[in-house]
Amino acid sequence: MNTKKNREASAQHEPRLAAEILLNDILFSNEHPLGIGYRQRKLFEDIFPHTEDTTLKLFMQTPGRPPVGAMLDGILFHDSEDHFCFAEKAKEKKVKTVQRNPVIFAGGCVNVHLLADGTKRLEFNRPRFYSDFTFRDFCVAAAQELLTIARLLGEEDSQE
Repeated sequence: MNTKKNREASAQHEPRLAAEILLNDILFSNEHPLGIGYRQRKLFEDIFPHTEDTTLKLFMQTPGRPPVGAMLDGILFHDSEDHFCFAEKAKEKKVKTVQRNPVIFAGGCVNVHLLADGTKRLEFNRPRFYSDFTFRDFCVAAAQELLTIARLLGEEDSQE
């Protein structure tokens, strides 16, 4: 009975691989995102932790180490025996969109755009003709919208 306790005690103090400590003691046993995902099986369907001695080289888009728990988007590839590389994908920079020629009136037949120099540009929408909506009906509707646009923009014809 004492020999069983001695074997258990000596097994606890034997040296272990760093990968085994990392995977078993750190990632999969505490509140690390990978450990939580592994336990809940939501992050990975099947995971096979390989704990052999390997070298991993990171190619990052930013200098320095990545923050703890950060998820990186990239490619992991096998260079040679016991050597792996991870290359992070380039992040697309968000470009602030500048709206050019904003629409100041959007109608069913006519849209009005305001150009950079302050002038207004008319754009006729493409009509869909049916048996009860003909080309003449479109022209009448566009003329009514043009009168409405002139009234709204304060540019009525001032003929006396």
